[in-house]
Amino acid sequence: MLHPMGRRRVRTARVASLALGCVLLTACGASPTKQPPTGIDGLTIPTPSPTPSDFVSGVDNPWFPLTPGTRWTYSRYSATGSETVLATVLPATHPVAGVETTAVRWQVRRPSGRTATLTVRWYAQDDAGNVWWFGQRATGRSPRVDLLTTQSWQAGQHGAEAGLVVPAQPRVGDGYANAFQAGVVESRSTVVSLDATIALPARSYSGTLATRDVSPLAPIRQVESFYAPGIGMVGQETTEALSIELSLVRLRRP
Repeated sequence: MLHPMGRRRVRTARVASLALGCVLLTACGASPTKQPPTGIDGLTIPTPSPTPSDFVSGVDNPWFPLTPGTRWTYSRYSATGSETVLATVLPATHPVAGVETTAVRWQVRRPSGRTATLTVRWYAQDDAGNVWWFGQRATGRSPRVDLLTTQSWQAGQHGAEAGLVVPAQPRVGDGYANAFQAGVVESRSTVVSLDATIALPARSYSGTLATRDVSPLAPIRQVESFYAPGIGMVGQETTEALSIELSLVRLRRP
């Protein structure tokens, strides 16, 4: 899609070809190349009963670092216009299912300069370095940050289970549930590249982790997410009848 000034966001052909290659392999029934095991191979994802002692204090996974006080400022583009979205790591932890999680607050900045909270999400990192998603509190305001999971949920309540957001050692072809609660959150990610290049209006990033995210609750949508080492999520594109792009503009570290 085109940005307001007619500038098209460019991604490398490598990412597109990897994603297409995954589709072709599935369609042809070919077996994926066997890869060395990593920490995710021994995990139950999603997990029905997380063990608190398996989790550490804070989140320092290089693909998804959550240092309290960090703020990412994004430009969000859609067919209806653009807006500024803020993601801030809060200083206080939040207990979920017996695990002390790190909270990230997502807000939209109005033209007046005031901000409105869209959602607060809770994450925790296990002792192997994998980052898990433990839930979110959605305010019900528009626009949505995540079009695959729009409702509130919390691991340990009403059958909800924590899932994986970013592995410690991702491999191309790895697939994992982000979380599960029937009819509420059923999204799943597949790693499609570990060295993707994404060109955004503010700057370009190379060597990013790219995932393809889908959910049976939103079958016409597919989200591509890009994570830069030491920074976190730098871009995201939602493909459907109404495309939406999220592009990192500024990072503020504490």
